[in-house]
Amino acid sequence: MDGIRRNLGMQLKKVRHQRGMSLDEIAKLTDVSKALLFQIEKGESNPTVSTIWKIADGLKISFSSLLQPPKSSTKKLKHQRLLF
Repeated sequence: MDGIRRNLGMQLKKVRHQRGMSLDEIAKLTDVSKALLFQIEKGESNPTVSTIWKIADGLKISFSSLLQPPKSSTKKLKHQRLLF
């Protein structure tokens, strides 16, 4: 469950930053309190399914996208053998 809570917090924060929005603005769109949104972003809250739906609906994104792990920004490099 901690993984889902962490993913939700990271995805919410990512969407908020991508859109250049404050927690107040998100709160108005979603009808979820600023305090609860802050706790969710920090991974300190276990929101109900209903709350997650409100967030997804208010932000016009899919429910499942909020629960997905963020995509890694690191790239895998192929190991190449160096010949001297």
